[in-house]
Amino acid sequence: MALNSLRFLSAIFVVLVCATLPAQDPAEADVPVKSERQKKKLPEPEKPRDISYLSKPLSDIRTNILDIEREGYFAVQSVDFRTRGTGDEAIVWTIRVRRTVTCRHVEAMLREYRDARFYQTINDSKFEIIATLVNYSDRISIGASNGKLFRQDDVFDFWINVPTGYFQRLKSLDADTLVLRRWRY
Repeated sequence: MALNSLRFLSAIFVVLVCATLPAQDPAEADVPVKSERQKKKLPEPEKPRDISYLSKPLSDIRTNILDIEREGYFAVQSVDFRTRGTGDEAIVWTIRVRRTVTCRHVEAMLREYRDARFYQTINDSKFEIIATLVNYSDRISIGASNGKLFRQDDVFDFWINVPTGYFQRLKSLDADTLVLRRWRY
């Protein structure tokens, strides 16, 4: 009797084990199984770039440019490193107007961001490398004297000229911060 119950239990065990094993097609038996490393990786979706950093080739430099959005009148659309009309390379921000505002008001708000200073951080201390002026579109100053308006969704450029000498100095000294602030006369 004990022998029959032992055979019965072993038969149940075999049935349960076979039921849990996946069925394999004999045609697939010759195909090697790809490991996780061998599987083709899908490209990850590109993350939106953090606008508080400059664009390439100065993409390691953080700025306070998003402070310009604080009042709710402006939104920073993009930042590029490109040639401006003078022939010098420039860091150019494209600013979108969120609410209709006079050019005089825009000019007054941009005064808070006329001075640009690049810094290098060493042992939690910031050392100034280069100081320069921030430029903005002539449309603003001409419009301010003529009572013009910037309508919602109008855009203008805001830029810093970065001549070759400045660029090389920023790269060689590992500049990591750009602070835009009120111009000190």
